[in-house]
Amino acid sequence: MKKYIILLLFPNLLFAQTELSLMDAIKIGMQENYDIQLSSKNKKISEINNNWANAGALPTINLSAKKEEALSDQTNNPTSFMPYELRSTALNGNANVSWTLFNGFAIRANKAKLKNLEEISDNNATLTIENTIQGIILQYYNCVLQKQRLELLQKVVRLANNRLEYQQTKYEIGVSSKIDLLQIENAMLTDSSNLIMQELNYNNAIKNLNLTLGKEIETTWVFTDEIDTEIQLFSYENLKASTLADNTNIKNQYYNIQLAKQDIRLSKAAFYPIISVNSGAAYNESTYDIGELSNSIDNTGESLNYFANFSVNFRLFDGGKLYNTLRKVKVQKEVNDLQYEKIKREVLHQLSLTNDQYNSRITAFSLNQKAFKIAATNYTLATDKQNRGVINSFMLRDIEIAYITSGINAQQAAYNLMESKVALLKITGGIIQGF
Repeated sequence: MKKYIILLLFPNLLFAQTELSLMDAIKIGMQENYDIQLSSKNKKISEINNNWANAGALPTINLSAKKEEALSDQTNNPTSFMPYELRSTALNGNANVSWTLFNGFAIRANKAKLKNLEEISDNNATLTIENTIQGIILQYYNCVLQKQRLELLQKVVRLANNRLEYQQTKYEIGVSSKIDLLQIENAMLTDSSNLIMQELNYNNAIKNLNLTLGKEIETTWVFTDEIDTEIQLFSYENLKASTLADNTNIKNQYYNIQLAKQDIRLSKAAFYPIISVNSGAAYNESTYDIGELSNSIDNTGESLNYFANFSVNFRLFDGGKLYNTLRKVKVQKEVNDLQYEKIKREVLHQLSLTNDQYNSRITAFSLNQKAFKIAATNYTLATDKQNRGVINSFMLRDIEIAYITSGINAQQAAYNLMESKVALLKITGGIIQGF
């Protein structure tokens, strides 16, 4: 039993661990996180797609060549006036250039749309980075929180173990009752059971962090940073201005509105004529092998043809499809405008709630820290009094439980304060610059 308790109290003795700061964790996540890697690839695809060729501004040039061989055996054909093996060879080459000169300004609208799609992809990559940074921060500090809880329980179990040995000695010499001995032993076993579960919570927190970082699940760390409890007071108006300017979700909806504008331009382009040119050349060379006659006549022919076309196409009537499409995209633009206002209101609503929560958690953090200091002092005094026989083990246990509860509450209040501050950075679009 004692060996097992020592293992619970000093688990770090078994494993070699690497030190990890919060900034180191973020750097690892930026390089190894799979979501960031995927968003980076999608962003690269959008950059490649954004070019004038995909917009339809550049000409299309096609080249083709073909060689044909043919054999017609007429040697056994009594009706043929040329009873020979007739061979022919043909070589054909073609070049064609097609270019749309004007299609109702659709080319510029397509290019602007491709640019907007690239901006949306870039913004999505930014959103992925923000979410990843926030996730790493919360998971890193959750590991620190679980470690603090583990150390708190280790301290209580260690003191209880020492107290049990002391009480056992007192019982053996007849100055302590069996009830007090069993009470202390029962409390130590209960806390040891809680310690086992807390060890599991701590290990699971590390595994969750490793998953986000893109590291092996069983990698172990020594966390060098404490939970950030620095108190900052923010002006709500400044937070609101930053949110409206930099919030990633608001930006995304703005880009959707720009896309809808380009869809309207593309729908209007169908009411304009399409002007295009098409030109090219075709070369043909044919050689005929007609047996004995090949030496007496010219059996090779060549031809070269050029062409150029200029076309204007204008759709006069299509049953009203174009007008219906135009009306539909205009309504979609109105939908996107409403969505934009809706998202702004929702984001500002969340900002207000988060700001109020942060301010409340500042007070809660201060109160819980004071309460924990009082509980720690009371626990130290109670332990001394119990050793001197002034109070019994039942009273000490009540004070010990209050100490554990107060410590957990103080640690959780520190984590909650940090969580709200990170949420404010995220919603105002400043989490990337902040870290």
